[in-house]
Amino acid sequence: MQALQIASGFISTLLSLYSFVIVIRIFLSWGGIGAARFGKFYDFITRITDPYLNVFRSVPGMQRGMLDFSPIIAMIFLGIMNNVFSIFADQGKITFGIVLALITQAVGSVISFFIILFIILFAVRLLLEYRKAPNSIQYIAILDTLLSGMTERVHRLLLRGREVPIRTLLTYSIITFIVINLIFKAAIGWLSAFFIQLPF
Repeated sequence: MQALQIASGFISTLLSLYSFVIVIRIFLSWGGIGAARFGKFYDFITRITDPYLNVFRSVPGMQRGMLDFSPIIAMIFLGIMNNVFSIFADQGKITFGIVLALITQAVGSVISFFIILFIILFAVRLLLEYRKAPNSIQYIAILDTLLSGMTERVHRLLLRGREVPIRTLLTYSIITFIVINLIFKAAIGWLSAFFIQLPF
């Protein structure tokens, strides 16, 4: 059993290092700076990370236009596996309930991240509404495209579809998503605690 714990600790360390390499790979790929400035080092990193990342890139729905969500999902999966091995290395055992709790927390973190992202986008859009400038029109158009589905739901469910100024709609959207995030985090915390208590 001790040998398994030592092996689990070693695997956990490797997974942490690999996660760090993937983070470097993601940062270097932004704006194409990696290939231009780091040459062979960037090529080496892509060779050791792309086979893993490509598994998630092949999953339908991972790419939406210019947005690629596969690195986020890949990092979450690595994080779950890292936690599983780390807990086993520390405690010498891992239950199905703990694994379920880790998965729940990881999925909850992703969903919460996107809720917070929408709150930020709503806030930026509201700020642009108060501080309109000639060069902000293109940003407003982009944000309106990204947020239209969410604002329509808030408009329909909370405001009953009645005509309101865009500032009011954006304010309602921000408040709604803040409340949703608080309730969601509480639910994830409760569910994780429930799973951890499972005897198997």
